Amino acid sequence: MTDAELTVLSLVSEGERFGYEIQQLIDARGLREWLTIGFSSIYYILNRLERQNLLTSELRSGRGTPAQKVYRITDAGKGVLQTSVSDLLRQPRALGTGFELGLANLTVLKPRQVYKVLSHHRTDLQQRLELVRKSWERHQQDDDEGQSVHIRALFTHSIALMEAELSWLDSFIEDWRARHPSVTEASTTETNEVVQPHEKKTELHRRTTPDPVKMIQKLKRPKQPPAGE
Repeated sequence: MTDAELTVLSLVSEGERFGYEIQQLIDARGLREWLTIGFSSIYYILNRLERQNLLTSELRSGRGTPAQKVYRITDAGKGVLQTSVSDLLRQPRALGTGFELGLANLTVLKPRQVYKVLSHHRTDLQQRLELVRKSWERHQQDDDEGQSVHIRALFTHSIALMEAELSWLDSFIEDWRARHPSVTEASTTETNEVVQPHEKKTELHRRTTPDPVKMIQKLKRPKQPPAGE
């Protein structure tokens, strides 16, 4: 089950939901910072969960509005959701993937390259931390009765992890700079690099992390629910 599917299933487990209500809850609870999910994707996920017998739906007509589907979780859906959440909370974060895999292979880079990429990583992480902190502050201000425990856990845990990683990065980068003083010196190779006409740089195609600010701004644009859903 994907993160988006689990989130949608969890929101429906709280009570019957229309598709547009799920969209509103994802925005209201600040889940955009952790999910990449568009408005149209929500209906795709709802239909998929229904085909798997994890949800059921029925058409409900409103006063002066077209009939729309309202979704409910099934007993099978509750079982799958409980198992998925339990597995996520029980298992520690996997090591040897992503950033950790890069650290395990530092020796393939030159000292200056290590310093440069880790410094960029720190800058990006600091920006994301500030984004999440501001989002958390807004959610606290908008909720006079206090945030629900699961929303508080989501934000405070993520902030704590990023703060810890920033602290580690500061320490490691400083130690790296002490071991390799030349990494902070200007590099003529980097500043004056020229690609000859017969040369062509090799491009590595890899998945990049989306800009959180642009992603949130794009996905938070209000959209009208499609008729018949």
